[in-house]
Amino acid sequence: MGRITALYTTSIISGFCMMALEILGARVLQPFFGSGIDVWAAIISIFILSLSVGYWIGGRIADKASSNRPLACVIIIAAICYLLLPIWARPFLEALGPTVHTARGGVLLASLILFLPPSLLLGCVSPLLVKLVFMGAERVGRSTGTLYAVGSFGNVMGILVADFVLLVHFDLNHSIIGMGIAMGLMGTLHLLIPIAGTSERVTVVGAAPGAVAPAVEAEQAR
Repeated sequence: MGRITALYTTSIISGFCMMALEILGARVLQPFFGSGIDVWAAIISIFILSLSVGYWIGGRIADKASSNRPLACVIIIAAICYLLLPIWARPFLEALGPTVHTARGGVLLASLILFLPPSLLLGCVSPLLVKLVFMGAERVGRSTGTLYAVGSFGNVMGILVADFVLLVHFDLNHSIIGMGIAMGLMGTLHLLIPIAGTSERVTVVGAAPGAVAPAVEAEQAR
């Protein structure tokens, strides 16, 4: 129970930080690009792109992972990106100059460079969690569905808390740094407390053992 709770908590916190950064990112860009529809289109596009690429990369890392150590490394690197963002974001945006600031595609370029790395890393988290939370073929739907449900809950909380609390009562940079610290602590805990991945054995209900073994061996040989 503690193992599953830890993995679901990781999903909630990662989802929270992902969507909170999307909301706070608009405020980071606002002094240079305004707050029009182009800004939001750029931010949403970059975050969806990063999730797609992150899912793809995370799935391949998960296939080779036997514990939560790769998950810990991904989260810690994402935390570093969050901690560094307040340091270099404004100098970078200032260095782009008026030509980029006034170009319609300028905000897309800025969003890509600023937000793709941390959001892509957080996109890797879900496939890694699926590998760790998966307990058996007969419960794969329930386990994966619950994982995505709690992650989506974290997404919603990240949007609402960022909009109604962080932007109103806290400094923008302090909010981003706070999320970086939270993820750094979470990643460190995953390093210190090992969680084994699921077994490579596969059992197909209703199939003869002799029919299953060759298929499993072929799959593992790929």
